Amino acid sequence: MKLFLDFFRQEVPKSSGRTFLYYRQSMRLNDQMLAIYFFVSFVLVSAAAKRLFWLPILFQAALLLKYYRSEHISARVNLLLNALIICGWTVWYVLSFGWGVGGQHMLIVLVLLVFFCLYETPVIKTCYLCLLLGLRMLLFHYISMHPPRYVLDSFSLFLMQTVNSVSLFLILAGMCIVYSSNLQEKERQLLLNNEKLQQEAETDPLTGLINRRGLHDIMDNFVRANPEAMYCIAIADIDLFKRVNDTYGHNCGDYTLRRLAELFTEKAEEKYAVGRWGGEEFCFFFPNVNIDEAGEIITGLLIDVRRMELAYEGHRFSITLTAGVEENDYRSSLTELIESADRKLYRGKQNGRNQIVF
Repeated sequence: MKLFLDFFRQEVPKSSGRTFLYYRQSMRLNDQMLAIYFFVSFVLVSAAAKRLFWLPILFQAALLLKYYRSEHISARVNLLLNALIICGWTVWYVLSFGWGVGGQHMLIVLVLLVFFCLYETPVIKTCYLCLLLGLRMLLFHYISMHPPRYVLDSFSLFLMQTVNSVSLFLILAGMCIVYSSNLQEKERQLLLNNEKLQQEAETDPLTGLINRRGLHDIMDNFVRANPEAMYCIAIADIDLFKRVNDTYGHNCGDYTLRRLAELFTEKAEEKYAVGRWGGEEFCFFFPNVNIDEAGEIITGLLIDVRRMELAYEGHRFSITLTAGVEENDYRSSLTELIESADRKLYRGKQNGRNQIVF
């Protein structure tokens, strides 16, 4: 019931006077295949009844005229013309050759076109459905009480039933391919856009590192998936970074942060995840590592930072880091461990900087 209620609550965009996107493709494919079907039917029924039937050619001509004018008519008018042609064809075909030839099945194509039309309201679509169902039932009751105009032999009936069944399945398959291909492409683009937005939301635009939110998600996911695992967290801060900004300018400060990010990324080698925690602070996450192993890694990083030569607009300088490292104690939450590492960092700052506090 909810499905039908949601259907009737759908909002319909205003038609801009043309048929767009997948619906235009499916409509044009439908017109092409129906035109072929009308011509094959003309040949078949003329051969079966041993007389020429020009009405299929007239239906084909009307369809081709609509096809070549489809770029200049709205989706609503396009659908209405299709409905008139298919309904007219179905009535003539069933009354002429009977229910057993399967001409009434072409109404299914029209149902598909109606419900995939973006610009028709749910009420109009429901009206179309009721009219098509009513037409089909009227034809069935009429033909059950009246013989067809042309009585054909069993082989001709078999051929016409085969042509109608094959044509119907080919048209439906073609339209479904158009719909599914376009929907899959839209879904693919949506997934790619979501991934891009997710990446942008979790990436620091200056350094290209993961930001606080992204790194916190990585740590939280690891802890949830591995509640008994050992891990360490380190918070590192550039010593006297304000002096760099004041002496060489904020652009030089940005350059320094980018160079540090490049160094941290280069040395990571899947040993740790690193993100910009804020300002001149960086956070390191060491999964499946105890505090001794994490200490070796962070010590190596601090040595590499001290040795790194920085040059900006003719100015050469160097920097140092102070870091606080905390190990999972299986009692504290992730937030508490981060806060503990941060307190150790500031203890190192107070004790002279350029050091690691465990």
